[in-house]
Amino acid sequence: MEDRFLSILLVEQNLADAHQLAQRLKKYQDSQISLYKVRAVDEAISLLASTNIDTILWSPSADEIQFLAEIEILRKQAPHIPILILTTSTCLNFATKALQSGAQDCLTIQNLTEESLWRAVQYGIIRHQTEFKIRNEALMKQMLDRIRSFIDLETILKTTAQVIQEFSQTDRVLIYRCESKELAETTVIAPSVSAKLDLLAIDQFINTVNFPSLQAILSASAAPQVVEDTFLPHPQDLQIIEPQLVRSYLILPVRLPKSDQESPDNLSLDADSLRENTPTSKDQQQRLWGMVVAYNARQSRRWQDWEIDWLRKLTSQVTIAIQHSQLCGQLKTANQKLHQLAILDGLTGIANRRYFDLVLDKEWQRLAREGQPLSLILCDVDYFKAYNDTYGHQQGDRCLQKISQILQQSTRRPADLVARYGGEEFALILPNTNAPGALFLAHNIVRQLASKNLAHSTSPVSGIVTLSLGITTRIPKPKQPSSTIIEAADSLLYKAKKAGRNQLAVDNWLTSEGKV
Repeated sequence: MEDRFLSILLVEQNLADAHQLAQRLKKYQDSQISLYKVRAVDEAISLLASTNIDTILWSPSADEIQFLAEIEILRKQAPHIPILILTTSTCLNFATKALQSGAQDCLTIQNLTEESLWRAVQYGIIRHQTEFKIRNEALMKQMLDRIRSFIDLETILKTTAQVIQEFSQTDRVLIYRCESKELAETTVIAPSVSAKLDLLAIDQFINTVNFPSLQAILSASAAPQVVEDTFLPHPQDLQIIEPQLVRSYLILPVRLPKSDQESPDNLSLDADSLRENTPTSKDQQQRLWGMVVAYNARQSRRWQDWEIDWLRKLTSQVTIAIQHSQLCGQLKTANQKLHQLAILDGLTGIANRRYFDLVLDKEWQRLAREGQPLSLILCDVDYFKAYNDTYGHQQGDRCLQKISQILQQSTRRPADLVARYGGEEFALILPNTNAPGALFLAHNIVRQLASKNLAHSTSPVSGIVTLSLGITTRIPKPKQPSSTIIEAADSLLYKAKKAGRNQLAVDNWLTSEGKV
């Protein structure tokens, strides 16, 4: 480690001993030391909140239990600063306890020369920096593993907020997601600690933010925005939050590639560009997706450089998880669309013939095991060719669409399926439906169609569009193919059409709508 200017905090109750130790340090390296002296741990914590300190030299109190507890307190308050214990005791047990409580080293004063004390300070800083870096890298990996274990975006964001809150120990952490160019239209993701507290935190943050200023700041800079105390004077562009409700805050912008440039090649942010306060060419190619906000409601907070750097690195990695989630969502949507294209009829939006065959076979096998009835209705639009010749094919398409809507609205149960069976033929699969139930549904379809009063001036049987229907019910047999019920329904449909159309043909029963 090269010699450099160091800020050292000395915690010593005895002023005479503190002065003597200060003289020994300055005698050896006076030009390279800025020494701060306090008598108690609460004074040390107060000083650390406002001053950059490289290391802490601490002379223990007589009460060993209290001293070890104070080490742990200070260790939590400043985990990045090494603590070196200066003691007159040569007890190995005490030194071991001090190291276990968080001290970097335990030095016996009577064995220290000015040079050895100075080297112990330097080596303690080097060791602690190395250990601290290793711990932070391990923590980063652990946190990212938690975040990356999820795919859905909402869970990723909530987990990220929880992770940052655990790390930063702030009152709240919110992820503010921009839905549009206007920051006023946003969604706030909060950790699910308590639904009531989440709502209060969201309302509190929204009510305190000056959106135009915040938008201007984040659009012009990729750097974090930090305010340690909102009651102290700050540049005008940082007056974005009401100090009465938020005392200190850190805002990290989350940027993603613009939609027309999003690709797997753009999944990482340039770490060097994140250190600049002005947008780089890469920043200009990115859009402001949102921001991470960590804030304290009542206490000021001095954000350490290492904390900001750690959170910035975590945020840059979270953007990769966000993009991965978005890509997975896009892929899922695309697969759903492909699935719909595979099973739905393009004109009417109901199931196509392929899906009809799959569902019928599945229901036939299921009901064969359960010994329950399956009903099938086949419908054919009467004299549809004449309808097309009279009104045109576009009007014919609209007619088929209206009929498909009527069929869909007539079914009530989730297991029922309406499908386009052929050109102007439709089919209804009705699991666990007996013959009277199927006949009732068929009558309802005919009545609903008649109520629409769709004109068909060239139909020999009526002045409106009508249907011929074949209705059959079977209790499937395990060794029978599902085509058995199709053949029966098709035969009945043929019988209805042969009898003059505009008919309902049921097993052993042929009737027109007017007679039943």
